[in-house]
Order: sequence, then structure tokens, then C-alpha cells
Amino acid sequence: MDSTPETPRTPPRLDTDLEKQEIDDVFASPSQGGTTVVADEFQAQTSPKLGIKRSITDYLRKVSLPDKFPEPWRRRTIESCDEAERIQRIDSHPEGYPQLAAFINSDDNFAMCRRFGFLHQRVLLYRQDELRDLEDQLVRLDDEDKEEMPKALKSRKLDDIREGSYRRGLIQQIDEKLKEYVDVVERIKSLSSYKSATTRDHTSVSNWLTNNATLSGEESEYIHHKSDLIALADLEEGSWFDGFVEDCLSKIPCRATRLLFTSPEQRNSTQDAYVHLYSKARINVLVRLVVCLLAVLLLMVPVVLLLLVPALNPIKIVVIVLFTLFFSFVLSICTRAKRHDVFGATAA
Repeated sequence: MDSTPETPRTPPRLDTDLEKQEIDDVFASPSQGGTTVVADEFQAQTSPKLGIKRSITDYLRKVSLPDKFPEPWRRRTIESCDEAERIQRIDSHPEGYPQLAAFINSDDNFAMCRRFGFLHQRVLLYRQDELRDLEDQLVRLDDEDKEEMPKALKSRKLDDIREGSYRRGLIQQIDEKLKEYVDVVERIKSLSSYKSATTRDHTSVSNWLTNNATLSGEESEYIHHKSDLIALADLEEGSWFDGFVEDCLSKIPCRATRLLFTSPEQRNSTQDAYVHLYSKARINVLVRLVVCLLAVLLLMVPVVLLLLVPALNPIKIVVIVLFTLFFSFVLSICTRAKRHDVFGATAA
């Protein structure tokens, strides 16, 4: 049986400029963004030797990502990072309130402000006496109506419509003054819940204001009202011990301590030799290690001493009492344990 010879398959030809342009668009440069198809793939699809001596890596390299982000986006990102670093850097701000705000922002413990307790109490006393006066007026009005028109005390509608009655206006005035009074009371109660600024943090901010003289004399006087200053940041457990550790590290003339316990951003934030900023996370790790060491010592040292002391020796009682007291002392100063917590832990 005769058969027509099979026409050999040939790769497609790019006869028109439009087809060439489409291919050029497909093989766009990676620097133009978007996904890019490698030229080897097109050659593999148009070659009659498709699948012969092709490596696996040629099939894996079907899509390649751009080697860099678009220039405008990259420039905006770099500028945003630089601006964020500049805001956090103390020395990059001009002297005055901008630099003071940057310094306070460098450590949560530096965030403190005045409670203005004296002014709040004055306002409270003033509103209180206003209510006392209105209360006296209302009582006198009730006494008058008791003699002249007792029915007015038994019916609000009758009292409102009668001629010459001003009880309704007086009640409205009392209500407005009560709102003002309660508002002052709530403000005082809210501010009283904040803890006072610690001596260490107050001294740090006061020394920085004195050394840098960023504010005028009158406007920097707020820092001298120590008893009226409140800490805005919630003090962490054992924060005084963290401060003690920071003070000890500041007195150690070793560069390794700054490298270990400060972040690069904190080291670059200021060139002031008197300002030492420490990473709270790293200080917290060190404090936890110290507390763990103390806990182990409090458990093992008395056990070893009791084993070394002969039996029926009164020194054993002394050792037990001393280490029990020391345990209660460490529990009280290194944690936020309340009195009943300390008592229960010591008894256990």
C-alpha cells in the first residue's frame, strides 16, 4: 500500500515584525521587573531536538525573579529607614524640646510627668464647696415649702407649674456641678494609681537637663518637683535590681559590656559620654541568670553546711534561721510578692 511520505517538522518561523516584538517582550530583561522566561525554554520548544541531551536544570529554570526591586521603590524604602533611624537618634534632633523628647523616648523609665496634685485638690475643694452651697439652698427651699405648700414636695409636676418655684432650675444646676465634681474625683483617682518616679530615673533625667541646658530656666523647673512626678511606664518586676545592674555595668571600664548589653541603635543614638543606654531584653537575661544563681545557692549552701556541722549542734539552728531570713529578704526585694505571698513561701 502506497503511503505519502511524512513532511519533516520544522521550527516555527517568525515572519512578521509583530511576532518578533512579542518574542522580545517575552524575553524582557530581568531588570525591567516581573517574571522572565529564559531564552533556552523557547529554543527548547522550537527545536526539533526537544528532549535530547537536555539537563534537568534547564527545565527548573523556567521562571526567574528580578534581580533587584524597582529603583523608585528601593529608594523610598531606604529613605524611610533613614528617617526612622534619625527619629530614634538623640543627637540628630535640634536642642530644645525635640532633643528632650528623643532622650525621654530612648528609655521607657524616663517617661515621667507631673501629677499636679495641689491643683487637682484645689479644684476638688472648690467644686465641693459649690455643691455644699447648692445643698444648703435646696434644704432651705424644702423647709420653706414644708410650711407654706407641702403639696409641692409630694408632686414634681405641681412644683414645676406653680408660680415662683425655682426648685427645677436648682436641681439642674446641682446636676451639672455634680458631673464636674465626679470628673475631678475620677481624674485624681486615675492619677493616684500611677507610681511615683524612682529616684534613679528622676536623677537621670535631671542630670541630662542640667548638662545639656536644652530648655529655659522656667520651663525646666518641672523636673525639680520630684514628689509630684509620676512614672508613665509600668515598672517591671525587680526593676530596681535591673537599675542596680545597669549602674554596675556603667562603672565597669570595659567596652565589652557595652557591646554585650547595648544594641547598635542605642550605641549610635548619642555621642554623650555620660549617657549609657542598655537593652532591657539583655539586662533582663542577665538578671534572670543572677536570680537563678541566688536560688540555687539558697537551696544548696544550707544543705552543705548542715551536712558539715555535727549532729545536735546548735549551729544548725542558726544556719536554718539565717538562710530562711535571707530567702524572705531576696523574695521581697527581687519580686513583686505581697506580704502574704512572702509569708506563705517562707513557711513552706
